[in-house]
Amino acid sequence: MRIACFDCFAGASGNMILGALVDAGLSMDALQRELRRLPVEGWTMRAESVSKRGVGALYLDVDVPGEDHLAGAGGHGAHAHRKLANVLAIVRAAGFPAAVEKTACAIYHRLGEAEARVHRVPIDEIAFHEVGQIDAIVDIAGAALGLFMLDIDRVYCSRLPCGRGSVHAGHGTLPSPPPATMELLRGFPCYEIDVDGELVTPTGAAILTTVSQFGLRPPMTVRGIGYGSGRSEFPFANVLRVVIGDVLAEDAIGASGADGAGDIEQIETNIDDMNPQIYEHLFERMFAAGAVDVWTEAALMKKGRPGTVVRALAPLERADAVVAVMLAETTSIGVRRWTARRTIGVRAVEQINSDMGSFRVKITQTPAGPRARPEYEDVRAIARRDGAALVDVMRRAERIADEWLAGKARR
Repeated sequence: MRIACFDCFAGASGNMILGALVDAGLSMDALQRELRRLPVEGWTMRAESVSKRGVGALYLDVDVPGEDHLAGAGGHGAHAHRKLANVLAIVRAAGFPAAVEKTACAIYHRLGEAEARVHRVPIDEIAFHEVGQIDAIVDIAGAALGLFMLDIDRVYCSRLPCGRGSVHAGHGTLPSPPPATMELLRGFPCYEIDVDGELVTPTGAAILTTVSQFGLRPPMTVRGIGYGSGRSEFPFANVLRVVIGDVLAEDAIGASGADGAGDIEQIETNIDDMNPQIYEHLFERMFAAGAVDVWTEAALMKKGRPGTVVRALAPLERADAVVAVMLAETTSIGVRRWTARRTIGVRAVEQINSDMGSFRVKITQTPAGPRARPEYEDVRAIARRDGAALVDVMRRAERIADEWLAGKARR
């Protein structure tokens, strides 16, 4: 499994994330070709090698001259008042792969939710200012594309540092971090450092809290390292580092030995008064906070009312963040939690090239021998490409995987 780990010792912004990915091996030319599918014009992308406190990094900037001028004059251009629906329409019109579109839209939906809480209005009424500009759209779509183009299966992120003082935005002078950024960081690990300035921007916070699990970097074989530079000068290197590589054994976090045994927290709560549409969002937030599994069970509550038990498993170092999300994003007023011991089989991911296309298989070592199971997303993509029934494509992929595993055993 290919993973990307962001070390945010100096914070994060949209252009720092993009710069780090390009510096780690993402083709800037290929990225720009894909981004040109967005129905927005007038932007250019430039990259410059810089040194920040002795650390070499890539400064990547998305420049929109007219928009930057209007934003500097107070943000009174039509571009500064795009609503969530307008931005989502722009992203969807690009015709990106489904996974890219889903990620980019999820990031913008989180931004809309944060702004709605800050301004205390319905999300559909929010008019984006800085984060509605073309450069922010390109940054967010670029981050989703970059992770997809680098074949990243999972993203990890360190705790996020926050500066002090004040910042200037479309709404005037605001405390640092700005209110929207603080809302985006709700439920995620962050800390304050004694530096005046904005270390984590709303765009950077939205991207990382949507796509990442927060916590320690898992055991991995490093394949690439990239440094993305920020614009500001601080007493430390203002760079964001991304480390890309392959995990030694999938879900190795929390394991204390080769047998996969380790401690994990189970967290649960009972709910009987929440709109069921919220559960999809809740699951996304809990996975982003570091849960390794989330599920629900039907329950009969007091007074005979139907209810739902929401349960999650989380590594010990991420349990508090998962609890915070569960309390913030549901109607529950309390949770139950305890430590459990787990044993998991050693797993690895392999790529199979077949006559119906390339797809990944998950290899699990069991007492009865190895098992191979095709990755669902890969098989679904093949079914969509061919216009075939998913159940038929899955059966064929399972057959191919079993034959591949048998051939590997004979070798």
